Amino acid sequence: MTPSLPTRRCLAAALVAASGSCWAALGEPAAALARVAGTTSVTAQTPAGARYTQLTRRLESGTEVREYADAAGTVFAVSWSGPFLPDLRALLGTHFAALEEHASGVGRASAVSIQRPEVAILSGGRMGAFQGRAWLPRQLPAGFDPRAVP
Repeated sequence: MTPSLPTRRCLAAALVAASGSCWAALGEPAAALARVAGTTSVTAQTPAGARYTQLTRRLESGTEVREYADAAGTVFAVSWSGPFLPDLRALLGTHFAALEEHASGVGRASAVSIQRPEVAILSGGRMGAFQGRAWLPRQLPAGFDPRAVP
């Protein structure tokens, strides 16, 4: 039996329970995040020579969120890992709509795999152990492999 639309929406809302934290959204500038207390910043370079910054922060919930910003400071990838989901609406920004569309089509699922030209979202886990990543395929720096995002 397929759940009703209101039930699917409730399940989607549960999937994206907020943790009350602040960060830059996918596709937006990361400058404000770099100034948030507890955020570490590492500058790296792809094999093709493109520079990017990895910003990492452990939320009060124990979940670790990583954001990857290109040389211009725009977030092109994000990842999360921990006992609770971060606020995916805030983390994915305008790309959260792809997750909502997916949830409305399949109902409750323990794993999500969305591959679109504009955004890719992979998420899974179980209670107490969630992980996921999302990236903007068209905005990846030259040589950046999204499979390497933990």
